[in-house]
Amino acid sequence: MTSTGTAVNSRLASRTVAVFGMGYVGTVSACCLADQGAAVVGVEIVPEKVAALNRGEVPFVEPGLAELAARLVRSGRLRVVGSAADAVATCDTALICVGTPSGADGRPDFQRLFQVGQRIGRALSQRERRFDVAIRSTVLPGTAEEFAAILARESGRQEGRDFRVFVNPEFLREGTAIADYQRPPFTVIGARGEDDATSISDLYAGLESALFVVPRREAELIKYACNLFHALKVVFGNEIGRLGKAAGIDTHHLIELFCHDEKLNLSRSYLKPGYAFGGSCLPKDLRAILAYAAQHAVALPMLSSVQESNRQQVELGVRLIAGLQKRKIGLIGLAFKPGTDDVRESPLVLLAQQLVAAGLELRIFDRHVAIAQLIGENRAFIAKHLPQAGELVTANIDDVVQWADVLVIGNRLPEVEALLAEARADQVIVDLVRAGERPQTKATYHGLGWELGPG
Repeated sequence: MTSTGTAVNSRLASRTVAVFGMGYVGTVSACCLADQGAAVVGVEIVPEKVAALNRGEVPFVEPGLAELAARLVRSGRLRVVGSAADAVATCDTALICVGTPSGADGRPDFQRLFQVGQRIGRALSQRERRFDVAIRSTVLPGTAEEFAAILARESGRQEGRDFRVFVNPEFLREGTAIADYQRPPFTVIGARGEDDATSISDLYAGLESALFVVPRREAELIKYACNLFHALKVVFGNEIGRLGKAAGIDTHHLIELFCHDEKLNLSRSYLKPGYAFGGSCLPKDLRAILAYAAQHAVALPMLSSVQESNRQQVELGVRLIAGLQKRKIGLIGLAFKPGTDDVRESPLVLLAQQLVAAGLELRIFDRHVAIAQLIGENRAFIAKHLPQAGELVTANIDDVVQWADVLVIGNRLPEVEALLAEARADQVIVDLVRAGERPQTKATYHGLGWELGPG
């Protein structure tokens, strides 16, 4: 172990790594890599920063980083240069850590990133051995492909043979950056193929965290997904705080209690792309809280937008199905979730209502829903939104599968696996709920909120 508590990575002993952009992320990454045993060359275009870092001085505050940088500079494992050519000539791998600030219209400005690509590309034209580049900057899906095209154009070399481009997002928090680097929640490497990723995954061999090799666009989007969820949690906590203030309670204690539920609240439950929510609880409770907030003049803009987003998810399904321009639609599932006959506020009932209104022919199968046996609120909801349900629902799924041009999977019923296998090549599957990890079917397949990658 080193003095910072980082395990020495034996695979880094012979590695030389360039880090382009010695700002916050770059300096932390460079120092932690060097601390694990790599020889690191930082690349920075600001001469004053180059001079300061080579004196072991870090131009921003981060606990423990200044001391670490000073020690690594003295040991010779970290040096900083202003020349991309120097770094490309002496290193086997580069991490790109330049800033991607917001433009006036909110879109990220990748000018610095692409300028680094031009500089690396020109230097690659003088290099014989293959060079690996990993983008740690936060970038939108497709950016790595643009970056690779710049390298190819500037160097006259070929991606895959002469250089490889990866995506390697960072998950560092200011104030705890060294600890976060040493113990990340996970390590993600975006690559064109899993076999290509060894040179980057070896950089993290000494860290105790799960490592995932995924397609590059997935690696690019995961950082945004994480940060959006963090932002969502902050706003959710604040809006619950406003409600608690109006109710006269200690919401810090309430949230502590909330976090004890690791079965549903802090878990994978519900957190997946799919169709809209429904049932007897979520819509009703959301309306109740919004009404309570309005009564107490409490603004809840995020929670207020949940209803509209849910409504739009129903319409997204309608547009996808109607846009196929096929007449016969077979809907698998009508209840708001599988294993129940509860159709109260079911998004599938609302979907069926709009498909019928659009003039499409519809047949429905749900093994648990017998229209004639529905009572109370269940019967009232169907009568209001789909009064012709008794004519549309059938107990024979084979009739639906053989008849339909489009098969819409609305619930993960036991019959779905056989349906996928039996669907014809001339049929279309519209999957609203992700029927399986990798649905297998001869039919044309459309996922509502996902695309199936190769494999």
